[in-house]
Amino acid sequence: MNFLLHFIFIAAFLLVYVIAIIILKPFRMHRKRPVSTITLKSSYLVYLATFMLLAYLVLFFSMTSEPTEEASDEKIFNVFTIFSVFAFFIPNVGIMIRRNIKAWRVTYNFVFTAINLIIAGGLIYYITDLPWQFK
Repeated sequence: MNFLLHFIFIAAFLLVYVIAIIILKPFRMHRKRPVSTITLKSSYLVYLATFMLLAYLVLFFSMTSEPTEEASDEKIFNVFTIFSVFAFFIPNVGIMIRRNIKAWRVTYNFVFTAINLIIAGGLIYYITDLPWQFK
């Protein structure tokens, strides 16, 4: 039964990723700004893959935490929670409103490319840093 649940979540995450690729059309060349558009879309797909990997690991392999008296661990998890909330909203809002930006679109694309890659790097750091309980 546990295998079926893992399979369903992996299939759902892959479906979301494929739908994101279909909607974004990441390698379709834009006439006026081909490089900045491709970098924005591909950095968003890198971010999305790392975010879904972190979500999968948290759902199935996060260690059950028992109450401890250490305040430093609690602060670390609060920072992780705040970073996760920002990591969920900022790149998604950035990719959704990109068409409303007209005047400084190339700069916007490169700024959000950097933001997406920084957030993806932070998520990769958390993936490698957090203790996982693989069964």
